[in-house]
Amino acid sequence: MLKNTSRLSIKGRLRQFSLAAILIFIAIALILYIASQRVRTSVGQIVENTLKHTAQSLQNSRDFGLLNARLSVFKGTFKVDDVWYQFESQGIEKDIAQLQRTVSDTEMTSLLETLQAQFQVYLQRREWVNYLLFWRLEEDEDIGELFLLLQEIAAEKLMTARLAGDDTDSLEQLVLLVSKCQVGLAMIAKMSAEENPVRLLDLAFDTPIPLKQELHDLILQLQGLSHYAAPVDRLGRHLVDHFLYYQFQMQQYQDEMVRLGELSRGLGQLTQQILTAMENLDLSTAETVHQSESQINKAIINTVGIVQLLLLLLAIIFWVSIKIFFKKHIQDPMALVSARLQAFQQGDHSSPMQLNRHDEWADIESVFNLMLADLAESVSALQKSEQNYRDIFNNSSDGIFQTTIDGDLLKINPALVEILGYDLVSEAEVTSVQTTLNFHNDVYKQPIDSRRWLQLLHQQDGVRDFEVQLLRRDGGSFWASMNGHFVRSTSGHISYIEGTVRDVSAQKKAQEALQRLHVYLQNIIDSMPSVLIGVNLDMEVTLWNKRAEQESILSAEEAAGLSISKVCRLFDNKVYTAALAETLQTRKPTRLRKVESLKKLEDGRSRFFDILIYPLSLIGGGGAVVYMDDVTELLHLEEMMVRSEKMQSIGGLAAGLAHEINNPLAVILQNAQVVSRRLSPELDKNRQIAEDLGTTIEIISEYLQLRGCKKMLHSISDAGQRAAKIIENMQSFSRSGVSNFIPCSLADLLDRMIELAASDYEMRHQFDFKKINIVREYQPVPDVCCEAGQIQQVFLSLLKNAAQVLTSDIKDPRITLRISPYGDDQVSIQVTDNGPGMTDDVMTRIFDPFYTTRKVGQGTGLGLSIAYFIVTHNHNGRLAVSSEAGQGSCFEMILPIKNATGPLVV
Repeated sequence: MLKNTSRLSIKGRLRQFSLAAILIFIAIALILYIASQRVRTSVGQIVENTLKHTAQSLQNSRDFGLLNARLSVFKGTFKVDDVWYQFESQGIEKDIAQLQRTVSDTEMTSLLETLQAQFQVYLQRREWVNYLLFWRLEEDEDIGELFLLLQEIAAEKLMTARLAGDDTDSLEQLVLLVSKCQVGLAMIAKMSAEENPVRLLDLAFDTPIPLKQELHDLILQLQGLSHYAAPVDRLGRHLVDHFLYYQFQMQQYQDEMVRLGELSRGLGQLTQQILTAMENLDLSTAETVHQSESQINKAIINTVGIVQLLLLLLAIIFWVSIKIFFKKHIQDPMALVSARLQAFQQGDHSSPMQLNRHDEWADIESVFNLMLADLAESVSALQKSEQNYRDIFNNSSDGIFQTTIDGDLLKINPALVEILGYDLVSEAEVTSVQTTLNFHNDVYKQPIDSRRWLQLLHQQDGVRDFEVQLLRRDGGSFWASMNGHFVRSTSGHISYIEGTVRDVSAQKKAQEALQRLHVYLQNIIDSMPSVLIGVNLDMEVTLWNKRAEQESILSAEEAAGLSISKVCRLFDNKVYTAALAETLQTRKPTRLRKVESLKKLEDGRSRFFDILIYPLSLIGGGGAVVYMDDVTELLHLEEMMVRSEKMQSIGGLAAGLAHEINNPLAVILQNAQVVSRRLSPELDKNRQIAEDLGTTIEIISEYLQLRGCKKMLHSISDAGQRAAKIIENMQSFSRSGVSNFIPCSLADLLDRMIELAASDYEMRHQFDFKKINIVREYQPVPDVCCEAGQIQQVFLSLLKNAAQVLTSDIKDPRITLRISPYGDDQVSIQVTDNGPGMTDDVMTRIFDPFYTTRKVGQGTGLGLSIAYFIVTHNHNGRLAVSSEAGQGSCFEMILPIKNATGPLVV
């Protein structure tokens, strides 16, 4: 308990001392304030008067400096417009008048009045000079116009004389003389333009004018014009008068500039006198400022003396007061406390402290005595804590040890002795292990682990879960998890290492087995040829196999945790995200078939995927697995199979139709031929029968011609032959068998078909093959084993199909033919046009029999179907088309180089 006191504490005495100090400071501050006010008043009056005088002098100097600069620019500038001249002259007059109003010095006022009067005289002379300069410019323009007129007259006379065939020598001399005069005039104009008017200000009155000799020479040349006929002589005399007047103006202009120079120099002298007067005023101002500075320094020195005296008095009072206070209330009690602490250090832990004071020292005395009582209780508690630690140390299932920095064991518990493979018989066994083992050298299986352990301790000052292999007594090893830290002394030095050891061999084996299983499952997932993606309930990626990495160029680490809509760019997000959300909600699998991908194949074809989404169990956190299988080739094979089945079905139908149509068609063609022969005038039998009937075969033939019967017979014959051709194509389409397969050069076969197609000009199809630009891009390829006639038929069909789409609307019709290797045992033939292209619907039906996009009568629709049948069925090849509307079409045929088995036989 703290002692109650009725006496004043140290804090109270300090409060009284502080109050007295504050009163003294207030008194000194009041004295300083009164002194500073007196100094401030005096200094303010001095500074105010000085600043007013100095500011007015500086303003006048600045104004006159600006006036002098403006006047100098005005005197040196001549070739300016009237607006600038009026503005600057009025401005200078206003500046002089302003200075007269602000200057208080009588001498300066008199000089400014003189300057004002002389500037008025200068302005009057300057205006006359400007008028003379204007007249010279006007005269220059008049002379130039006269010269142009003279040149035109001379050129016109010369042209007239030449047209009339007269003598032109004198006129040519006239033109030459005018040209020389123009050169002289140009030189005079150039020199006059380069003339500096300021230079004329310093000339004497008797100085010759510039260009005098040049003007004289030009006048002499112009006088020669008086010998020519009118109006050249009059213009010559007129030019001479102008140049004489121009010379007079130059002389008058120079004289006026000399007079103006005298006035300018007078103004310069006057401004110099004003500058000298300004300098005298500045010296007077500087003297005034110096006097003011002396007065201010005197006032400040008096005030500082008073302040120093007061501060000395205050320092003496403070020193005496603090000396007495410190001795009584701090130094003497501190000596008693120090003596008691020395006794405590020497072992006296029971004697109480006695200071016999009633202030804060009494609190220290009470606290110290309470601390002695608490110390006794703490010693008892420490002994109990040591016993608890001993129980934990001996009964812990984890090994506990203490070692020196070199590895010598200081303490080791029984659990660690058992972990290391020693028999725990008695305390002596523990002591034996503790004295014989070096932890760093004898316990670690790999010595480098000991060094790593120490290195980590130095780096982190504490290590947790350090897994390492340790040795048992019998030489066997086991996996252990170690924790440890440095125990330091109060000075910060390392005293020893304290740590624990736990046998984790069983856990380690389980982890290794789990890791092997994880790697095995990951290898299975990464080996799958399809895209496999796992997502959680938030549609964030949790699984990303190798195929997914290849399709997205994102590693599994980069994709993990991202939304599937951000990392899976194979499809439009709307295609599968809705199905994925439905699967996560309903917990039922979802299948999407033949989904078109945003990524195309290298040849531009679309890619298709089957997508299977099936949910995961909620026990493992939920989510779903997205399985994406590329079925592009499968769909392509399905299309080929469907198309092949369709071709075979239609082939059987075509064979039956051809057989049924051939019989009546043969009768029609035969009877049409017989009718034509019965009406032919060339047969005698026809003539005889006609005569027997009382007419002639010619009259009958003419009748049939006029009635259109012959045209009808020809139409019947043509239609029958066309129907026969269709039947022949159908039979070729449906016929199967073994043909003569021999190695052939595809380039030769293609070139022959180009020549054949070039001779086929069908106006009803609106194309001319000869007008089409054929581009050949043939690469070296081996001969292909094929049936030459059938392959030529395919080439011709493709060429005619390409030519028929290249209408007259296309400016540069072009067909590009490419032959190139395709893999190791196949050859690619491409027929590309720059026509209008095809839509997707047309491409899907282009090889169907009887399908055509042309008008009725312009095609049967069997050409490409038969070509497809020949390539795929008879030659074991492929025929495909790629096109975009407005971008042209490309038919590609793939043929095997070696076709030993020949065509398929159905």
